[in-house]
Amino acid sequence: MRTRTHVRVLAGTALAAGILASAAPAYAALPSPEADAYVVSSDALSGLVAVSPTPHSTYPSGGTQTLVGLNLGPFSTTSVLTATTAGNPADGTSTASATVDRIGLDLGLAQASLTGINTTCNATPAGATGSGTIAGGTVTIAGIPTTLQANAPANTKVSIPAIGTIILNEQTTDANGVLTVNAARFALLPVLNGANLTIGHSQCGGAQPAESVPMINPAVAGATGGVALAGVLGAVHLRRRNAQGTAPTA
Repeated sequence: MRTRTHVRVLAGTALAAGILASAAPAYAALPSPEADAYVVSSDALSGLVAVSPTPHSTYPSGGTQTLVGLNLGPFSTTSVLTATTAGNPADGTSTASATVDRIGLDLGLAQASLTGINTTCNATPAGATGSGTIAGGTVTIAGIPTTLQANAPANTKVSIPAIGTIILNEQTTDANGVLTVNAARFALLPVLNGANLTIGHSQCGGAQPAESVPMINPAVAGATGGVALAGVLGAVHLRRRNAQGTAPTA
């Protein structure tokens, strides 16, 4: 049978356990930081070959990959394409970026030109941030141009008749906190094979620092540790007093 003192002891212990548990910091779900970057990729389109991620950098091992000029699939450019990734397991961070000054696309029914493409992604154990921008761009159908917004807000959608949808500064985050940023993604209509064309791709995710062990957050412990300790000591004191009060007499 539980006495009132037993209940107080259990309550004090539960209070302390709850406070100490809530003080542990939350870390990203990935076991180690990761990053991925490339400048262009596309599915096969109207007889044009698919383009695998080009140039492509992945962390680990990371580093910078460059390509001078490209004429493949729907893409053409004389500019330098650059993709870079890096990471640091010690503090759980990673970065990714992709850039190219100018690139043209031939979509058959339409032509497109984009300038100043740049994406970045920066991740820590607490989360990731990034951006995907173009300095300017147009899509031309039958000689009629549609201007694309420069430095568009995240996930800006532009509908292009007979072509499909262009998503500017596309940003998505998965269940592990990995952020994916595309400066521009063309999602074409089924008549165009429903192809996806991506320009300027950066992806990154943080992780728990390799050298850290989850402990009590000092800021939380400073505010609540005294309360938890007082609860435990108070419960112990009540238990001892109860034991002394019920001890048999000689």
